Amino acid sequence: MRKFGVVIAALAATLALSACSGEEAVPAPSAATETARPALSTERFSDLQSEIFESVSSADSELDKDALSKRAMGPFLKQRTAEYKLKSILADSYGMDNLSTSASQTAISTSSVFPRIAVSIMDAPQGSNLQTIDVFAQSTARNNWGLWGVMSILPGATVPGLAVGNAGAATVAADDSDSLVASPGDVLAAYVALNQTRSDSKGLTFADDSLRQTLADGQDANAKAVEGAADVTMQFAAGSDGPLSVVTEDGGALVMAQMNFVTTIKVTEDGATVKLQSTIGALGTGKADGEIEVSGTMTASYTVLVAFHVPAADADDSTISVVGASDPVLLSVKNG
Repeated sequence: MRKFGVVIAALAATLALSACSGEEAVPAPSAATETARPALSTERFSDLQSEIFESVSSADSELDKDALSKRAMGPFLKQRTAEYKLKSILADSYGMDNLSTSASQTAISTSSVFPRIAVSIMDAPQGSNLQTIDVFAQSTARNNWGLWGVMSILPGATVPGLAVGNAGAATVAADDSDSLVASPGDVLAAYVALNQTRSDSKGLTFADDSLRQTLADGQDANAKAVEGAADVTMQFAAGSDGPLSVVTEDGGALVMAQMNFVTTIKVTEDGATVKLQSTIGALGTGKADGEIEVSGTMTASYTVLVAFHVPAADADDSTISVVGASDPVLLSVKNG
């Protein structure tokens, strides 16, 4: 029986983010008027931000997903809950992403439109030299604000200044393409297609980025490792949360979106097996030193957050740039 002891690179992909990112000034919200104002003052939001981070930190210390849900939402809640599962199995050998609690710049959306959004450029968290883009949201007036997503600013990326008027930072609906080269929803769909096909971006132009390169390289390495015994494929899809978008000073938008992907290993040679360890083996077996043997089909599901800068419709350069991303987080493993 042929056995392939392979570490699945794309299944445990982390971005090689080692350079410091540039910092762009985000204008402070103007004073509120009686008829148009930001959802919160920057001072009140700073206090609220501290409450959110304290709540998440407390949940982290106990790996308590119910406590986490009090002030986490959307993609971040999904990612952190998955990290809790891995942390409970792997203990100190698995490190959850640290969060920065110090914001250098914040822009808050208008009070009149839901979901309300606040975007903060955070100082680099402990153990990293990369600033992060933290997104906070309030889905309705009756719901608490929560942490929606955290993305590291990619090395060399320029985060555009956010356009903030008297009413706060302007937001862009997922289907609104009037002022942009494409709607936020279409940008995400095109990026999904580009990752899937490596060539079809649905007529849009994307700059090269390290997330897309990491995922492609991982799939290629995995396919080579099991060549002759199994096929390795990746299936990409838009996430169910978002995208959330705010207008930038250049007339474009900063678009934050969730992308899911599933890596499948299908054994094609009779009698062959593929052995998987690391996080796949741990989550698949529930044991820190777990190992699974694939003799049929194995699927591993992941989610990742991506931040795009989408140019204005009349911009001279219509290239869409990925300016931030989270590390992909393993959600589930199915073998057999």
